[in-house]
Amino acid sequence: MLVSIRVMTYLLSPTEMGNYYLAITILAFLNLVFLNPPGMYFSRHVLQWQRSKNLFNAITVFMAWMCVVSLLSIPIVFVIFEICDYHEKYNVFLFTLFTVLAMLVSTTHRNTMHGTNALGFRTEFVVFLIGTLLLGLTFSITSVLLYGGNPLWWLFGVIAAEALMLVKIFRFFIQNNTLDINKIRSALTQKRLAAIMRFTLPIGVATFLMWGQNMSYRFIVDYKYTADALGYIAVGLGISTAVFNSLESILMQYFNPLFLKDILDASQEERAKAWNKMASFMVPIYVSVLFFTIALSEVLMKILVDSQFQQAYVYAMIGASMEFFRVMTNLLNNVAQSEHKTSSTIKPYCVGFIVSVTALLLFNFEAQLAMVPVVLSAAYGLVFVFMYVEMKKILAIKIQVDIVRSLLWALPFFAVYLLPQFDGLIPNMLIAMVFGGYFLLSTWLPVKHRIERNG
Repeated sequence: MLVSIRVMTYLLSPTEMGNYYLAITILAFLNLVFLNPPGMYFSRHVLQWQRSKNLFNAITVFMAWMCVVSLLSIPIVFVIFEICDYHEKYNVFLFTLFTVLAMLVSTTHRNTMHGTNALGFRTEFVVFLIGTLLLGLTFSITSVLLYGGNPLWWLFGVIAAEALMLVKIFRFFIQNNTLDINKIRSALTQKRLAAIMRFTLPIGVATFLMWGQNMSYRFIVDYKYTADALGYIAVGLGISTAVFNSLESILMQYFNPLFLKDILDASQEERAKAWNKMASFMVPIYVSVLFFTIALSEVLMKILVDSQFQQAYVYAMIGASMEFFRVMTNLLNNVAQSEHKTSSTIKPYCVGFIVSVTALLLFNFEAQLAMVPVVLSAAYGLVFVFMYVEMKKILAIKIQVDIVRSLLWALPFFAVYLLPQFDGLIPNMLIAMVFGGYFLLSTWLPVKHRIERNG
């Protein structure tokens, strides 16, 4: 992910990068609202379906829903193009093809690959993940070089890699499971469908609000200001997002299967303990990466993006706080999913959505574009606070962080400001390696201490 940002910002101009993030935003709307809720239901029950040998049946039903959504996405894309007048940015038929393929290929790839990890096949998951990323980068670069600097060609390269890897991943995922249409028919009772709707509909509403808070700013910035401004802001925020996403992915690859195993057939008290245990390890790491990203933002920009975007490090610095609140909120989301009380997530996201969209529409930040990520960060801070209050009503959860200890561990990161500034790639990579090594040390030692203390 981090390497792809460097290559993409070299091959694409700021305007093209703005168009890239707009395309991702439209796709994210369809994914989050229509596919993410059943995807979460699928992930929540993947261990049960594996145990009952119904994994193939479950993924088949999910894929059937993907086909329905992909067909629904076609008129939605045409309506968006007419309303927003995106005909100059993209070819509408090419964009529609991209959307349909992403609905089918990317969603199946994502859920089966992460499902493999949830089932305990961590080595295979890492192989599948690395293979997809490497192939995706190769195919995307090739597509852009062959067909020009259209961001859609980059995205088609990613989809091509996912399709190629999906053949192997799908076969591995459904091993020892068989497709039984009669079982599917008997399982899809009115009671079961009602239970699925109760789980997924609140998530659909919450994820729509989350999309509005996280990504709708791209429409607003593109409309009120310019695609160039959107490109710079999105690239800057993209660096902090990439850092936090990479860390969150690694942590969830390890902790999520353990959490799902701990809450399987567990009492409410045991589920609370399972979440508190997971949070006790993850929260201090998130605090550490927050300070790491703030302190090293300028260095990271010089490493990870092309020179034309390096002044966007201010957005990356501010974006770190937004990403911190986002991953903390995602961690709290596990409580609602474990208790099947997903409607409790709507209020927090509604607050964040209203605050962020209202502020960005009402105020003109053309002279101070850095206020855009400031607004987004403040809104996500409110989401986190409201989400914590709501989840406390469901389970006896607690977030325990030794603030003084965390600050002491974080202070050395800011020693980077005592060093002379370098423009070259190699000196900045060396600086990042030194402070990255310290980051690993500052996270590993406290984790080791907690493991030893808990026996």
